[in-house]
Amino acid sequence: MLRIVIVEPETFTLLGIKGAIAQSPDIEVTGSASCGKIGFQLIEQVNPDVVLVDLLLPDMSGLELTRSIKRNTNSKVVIFTNETHSDFINSAFRHGADSYMLKSADVELIELAIKRAYFDECLLDPKLAKKLLERLYQNTYIDPNFVDKNLIDPPTERQIQVLRLLAQGLVFEQIAKEMFLSVSTVKCYASDLYSKWHVKNRYEAIKRGAMLGYIDYNLIVNE
Repeated sequence: MLRIVIVEPETFTLLGIKGAIAQSPDIEVTGSASCGKIGFQLIEQVNPDVVLVDLLLPDMSGLELTRSIKRNTNSKVVIFTNETHSDFINSAFRHGADSYMLKSADVELIELAIKRAYFDECLLDPKLAKKLLERLYQNTYIDPNFVDKNLIDPPTERQIQVLRLLAQGLVFEQIAKEMFLSVSTVKCYASDLYSKWHVKNRYEAIKRGAMLGYIDYNLIVNE
């Protein structure tokens, strides 16, 4: 029997998925947690086969938790979320997720994702797969470079560095001194990142960066 842990902050969602999976003769829920820190401690203790992880946890990004699970345990990870944007999908797999499912999926599909992950196979929610394919084939001619740019376009190391310093409360002038760059260059890195993520300002960029796992929640300074 497959043993799983669920890390889900919403009580009703947690109770619903636990109750549904409890009907499966092949899967046992061995524990659950409502935040990332407690979830990881539980995972280390019970060593489940698969972990269901929500992306939006109260104390860290679900992607940070996914990365920790994959680096420090043998457990597989199935992302279990309402997030449908390609940024989240791509970041999830970059952080080591084995499958990616929407909470709206039928329980049979969620169980299939759990089993596929256990056997080192990947399952992307069919609704998301259709969405990505539709986006891909909007163009008559598909240049591989275009596909990579639009579907898999992570921030550069410099952009991440600027973002993390912004999250710590530094202004552009301070960041320029920290990175030994001109203020205009730092602003350019920030502007390019805002455009890439379709956000309007540093606050939206910091929020997106935390959700995507590029920033540790503990480093964010609330102004």
